[in-house]
Amino acid sequence: MTAKRGRAEDHRPLLIVGGALALGGLVLALSATRTAQSVPRDQLGLLAFDERDVEAAARMLASENSSGPLSLHVEQLFTQVRQAIKRGVRLYDQITAGSDFGGQGERSATGRLRPVATGEPATSALLDRARAILSGQFASQLSGAMRFFEPAQSDAAFAIAEEARRKMALGIPLNRRESKLLKYKKNAATVRASWSAHSQLIGTISDVEFWS
Repeated sequence: MTAKRGRAEDHRPLLIVGGALALGGLVLALSATRTAQSVPRDQLGLLAFDERDVEAAARMLASENSSGPLSLHVEQLFTQVRQAIKRGVRLYDQITAGSDFGGQGERSATGRLRPVATGEPATSALLDRARAILSGQFASQLSGAMRFFEPAQSDAAFAIAEEARRKMALGIPLNRRESKLLKYKKNAATVRASWSAHSQLIGTISDVEFWS
């Protein structure tokens, strides 16, 4: 009789806490009917994911700040997880915007502008890190952060883009890097002014700002 009661207790609701802080207090609870029978063990984390989602997440980390610390990668990935949950889409679709892998702010013929960069291939270490984060092993410390940018990088890219636009006006040919950076039309101050109209700064990690 004692053994039977023990098995019955195993069917009480399972509480997933890995992403509770990061999702603004949202607690993900899965009932017994949605445990191992219907959801693979490696999906009992922030949201359901497969290897395509893991690759997209790892490529984002490799392309945005490949050498960044774990704390930075956790927060960067959580911004996209929150966006995916809010929009009701897979993480791969959120990160790539239907444009497959490539540069931030660029798009394919049939997709939308990518919100983050994914042009760099994922290393095995970053694949493991992305999988661990998505499995709920690390909690976010910046609750409500939905986007991020690196001010110094934005200023540098904008400066090159401005010079490229000046050269274009004079009829001077651009190199490949200048042509690629023409899409940057805002420096850090302009980005902050634009975002602050409808969101707020949540925090900064390794010189990367996170906004709601």
